[in-house]
Amino acid sequence: MKFKLSCASAVLMFLCCGLTWGGALKNSFTKGETKVETKSEETAKSEERPQIENNSNSSSTQSSMKVSEQATPAQPPKAKKEIKGNPVIYRIGNKEIHRDEILADMRSLPAQLVQQTPADRLFDIMKRQKLMTYLVVEQAKKAGMDREKGYINQIEKLKERVLFENYLIKELEPKASNETTLKSKYSQYLVEFKSGKEIKISTIALSSEKEAKEVIDALGKGAPFDKLQKDKGLALSENSDRYVPVSRMPEDLKNKFKEVAKNAVTKEPIKIADAYHVIKITDMRDSKPGTFEEVKPALSQLILREEMDKLMSKLENQYKVQKFNEDGTPETVASSPAA
Repeated sequence: MKFKLSCASAVLMFLCCGLTWGGALKNSFTKGETKVETKSEETAKSEERPQIENNSNSSSTQSSMKVSEQATPAQPPKAKKEIKGNPVIYRIGNKEIHRDEILADMRSLPAQLVQQTPADRLFDIMKRQKLMTYLVVEQAKKAGMDREKGYINQIEKLKERVLFENYLIKELEPKASNETTLKSKYSQYLVEFKSGKEIKISTIALSSEKEAKEVIDALGKGAPFDKLQKDKGLALSENSDRYVPVSRMPEDLKNKFKEVAKNAVTKEPIKIADAYHVIKITDMRDSKPGTFEEVKPALSQLILREEMDKLMSKLENQYKVQKFNEDGTPETVASSPAA
């Protein structure tokens, strides 16, 4: 399944990386060949020269110096030719693929990839990707894959997904980004905010419980946390930049510390997935409400959830939805406890 999902993106990544990687390999081989050839030529020439040449090479040295001094300076890069209209990039039978189609594909790429890749190289990559996509799709159609039930079902699910997302964007996003609504939510947040303590943590991830206990023992004897993190920790060790309210810490995590205080370290390893973690509280401070800009994204998400609940309640009533349990019995709304 993972292969199916990642195959197309892997092809694109190969194209993106291939030019640089392949070019580097080619250059390294070329350089290696040049060095070998140069060495062999010089060796051959030295073997052919009379012995007396070694004692009288001043004229040839001066000549080579003059040549190097008169070497032509590097030429400035040529100005890029202005492109007019929308030229054809590929012609496959009666099918034409134009430049604007390649540019449209480039605009859909992640911003980081666009920023890190020169425009000319990126255009070449996407140009190749466009041709690959067209030819493979045509071949799939020729094989009748566009008429297979599995493909048709996938298309229907994709249509549902696109309609679902587009409707929510149209109906809910304006409400979640409305400045007046956001400021009203922020005022509510300030009223409901509860002061307390918040902490920032760092972790050392280790591959075995034994190693984790050895690290805890070393910390108890005064070993620097940062050094152990660098020398002993796995790649997934991290220093968090976020403060987390102590009130949100799970009780079982609180119990792993002798006390929840600055510089406190877990008294025993904590297993998360396949690694054993040693956690240190690197800082503790009094919590304070965030600024409007800081909490704005969270407020927007809160509004989205609330609006989604309202929408679902409205639609359930509109379409007279009947709900059932897994065993087929009717769902019953939990009655509120008696006063």
